[in-house]
Amino acid sequence: MNKVKLTGLAGIAAAAFIFIPTMTACTTDSETSPPETTVVVDTSTFEKCLVAGTKNIKLNITDDCTLGADSTYNLQGLTFVKFGTTLTIREGATIKGKADGSLTALIVEKGGIINAVGTAAKPIVFTAGTSAPVRSDFGGVVILGRAQLNVPTGSTDIEGLVGVPYGGTDASDSSGVLQYVRIEYAGRLLGTDNELNGLTMGGVGSKTQISYVHMREGLDDCFEWFGGSVSAHHLVATGCDDDMFDYDLGWVGTLQFALGAHVGVTNTDANGIEADGRNGAEESLPRTAPSIANLTLIGTSTGGGNSMNGMRLRRGVAGQIYNSIVTGFGKGTVSGAAVRIDGNTSIRLVNNDSLKGHSIVAYNNGSRVNVSPAAGLTDSVATRAAAITKVGTWFHSDTTNLNITVASPKPTSTPTGTTLPSGKGFTPVTYIGAFDPAAATLWTAGGWMRGY
Repeated sequence: MNKVKLTGLAGIAAAAFIFIPTMTACTTDSETSPPETTVVVDTSTFEKCLVAGTKNIKLNITDDCTLGADSTYNLQGLTFVKFGTTLTIREGATIKGKADGSLTALIVEKGGIINAVGTAAKPIVFTAGTSAPVRSDFGGVVILGRAQLNVPTGSTDIEGLVGVPYGGTDASDSSGVLQYVRIEYAGRLLGTDNELNGLTMGGVGSKTQISYVHMREGLDDCFEWFGGSVSAHHLVATGCDDDMFDYDLGWVGTLQFALGAHVGVTNTDANGIEADGRNGAEESLPRTAPSIANLTLIGTSTGGGNSMNGMRLRRGVAGQIYNSIVTGFGKGTVSGAAVRIDGNTSIRLVNNDSLKGHSIVAYNNGSRVNVSPAAGLTDSVATRAAAITKVGTWFHSDTTNLNITVASPKPTSTPTGTTLPSGKGFTPVTYIGAFDPAAATLWTAGGWMRGY
């Protein structure tokens, strides 16, 4: 049994506590079983962050606060969990934006904690408050930590929010727990290249726990990591109008078991993965270099769709990607590839195996490989040709069409993939993609994931 003890227990000597063992839904998927989570609730903090006499959450949460199970609460704008404060959200709670769709978001500042632990049957939901919600009616969830990132000063303001810093030197920092959480209709364009995403993680440390999170119907990226060392597993990204999974500025965590699907994409530069180092300083450190396994990335596949690349890896990004499926990219109104490499630095990292794929199954894409130097930089023909050859070795030799779809993302069988490395926290499976083909019940079952 894996227990997660929710912290922020003010007044421990005098307060009353409730211990709630919550058994999550079982699964026969061989890669994992969801843990039993023991939630420790300090009743003295119950609803302390609400405006008196309402279910409206204060804009600045400065005292430890618990939001109740199966209850609905309202955000009134940009809402901050301040340094030293813990926000606990019980299973089945719903957090809504404003009824008129004006900007709302939950931001956990550096040194703040969020403990949002739902169950498969009773997920915690962040959603729009409008009567007929669409993308961008809710701003999103932002978690900021004190781990490393690739900027000259080691800390900077998070995208979309002026004067809200993140980053530091504590790689093992904890910002809390998100488990069985759904985020809907998020994202907000605030300016050119300045947006809120579905779930934004900035400088989040390795002791933070992120699992079983579904982001659906977002205006921008579903998930984005800005530096940090946090790892995640069992993520679902569907219906976002930009990238499914976006990471940059020195993220070095691990991601395993993730499903991404483009549905109704209007953006002409939407990728399964978009990965960068630091734009304009591709050789700067710490380098973006995560370890990723068991992805299933599904593009729009046919005419009218705007899925561009399955994986767009550029600007000095490194890392290892194992046992993943890429299908349906670059075949609609925009051209693209299963894997695209951009920029001289990433080309060099491909050629020395610092950036490498292992047992990737790619089919029904516009092309398998596209390698191009960054605009304005020179690149030798031989070096680029070597990188094209290298990327060609990333793919599994079995190119069988697995016949997966957005509605049915589990293949009936897959070839055997690469043995995953030890020491990265991976669950040791050898099938390819997010789902065990032999599983009778998928890890997306139970009600926490809401359609597409």
